Amino acid sequence: MSQLDLPQIAESQALAYVTSNDADAKLEAALCEDITDHDPGSGDITLSDAEFREAWHHVIGGTPPAAFDFIVPAIKRPFMVSNGSGEIATVKTASGASGQVPDGETRLFYCDGTDIYSLTDSLAEGGSGSAAHSGALVLLSADQTIPTSTDTILDWDSESYDTNGFHESVTNPSRLTVPAGITKAVLTAQIRWGSNSSGIRQCYVNKNGAASFDGRPVQSMAAQTTPTFQTLLSPVLGVTEGDYFEIGVWQNSGGSRTVDSNVSCWFSIQVVE
Repeated sequence: MSQLDLPQIAESQALAYVTSNDADAKLEAALCEDITDHDPGSGDITLSDAEFREAWHHVIGGTPPAAFDFIVPAIKRPFMVSNGSGEIATVKTASGASGQVPDGETRLFYCDGTDIYSLTDSLAEGGSGSAAHSGALVLLSADQTIPTSTDTILDWDSESYDTNGFHESVTNPSRLTVPAGITKAVLTAQIRWGSNSSGIRQCYVNKNGAASFDGRPVQSMAAQTTPTFQTLLSPVLGVTEGDYFEIGVWQNSGGSRTVDSNVSCWFSIQVVE
């Protein structure tokens, strides 16, 4: 049986053109048809073998309660997904590597029978054929306590998005790690300190656990009565596979303080090349 389950003409078959026409029709559907009513309102979407074989383009709408999985059969074929659901769709097989489609974007994928590979993004650059956006945005799920006069690395254990596996929320959640194929990236972060006006607040980026690298962002300022905000922005940094970046903070108020879990407290990596 072929990956697309196309009818096969048997040796010396009568009326072979009928089988050929049926196969041509199935192939045309596999290359040209779409399914436009995928709705993750009840959670993850799982495609049947027939749905996956018989449509090239899958359109997701609805109002899902949270990010969701778009699960395809382990069948070899290219396919495309458009996501208009308002949440991130993770495209995957039941096992194997996955890809993601942020809200408002279209991605072209290939399933090799186990893993999902993201090929391009046709809408993020206005359909120009430019490379897809790649990066990650991570946050804190709870306030993190920062002892006085102690350098502390922040543990970002929640993901807003992660296109290429930059982050792992359980193992080394402090890190954004560079995957293969990336040579330049920009790092940004915003830190929100709990209200306290005593002492100094500092934040900085470390690379591979060290402070000595060109373009290292650091900020130091007096604390504010209201929540203190600090922003870090790197220049374009040269990177190699396996490089990892972390955000460190320091304060000397004389007591423990918090970096707040908040939508305005985050860490991001964006790929340039």
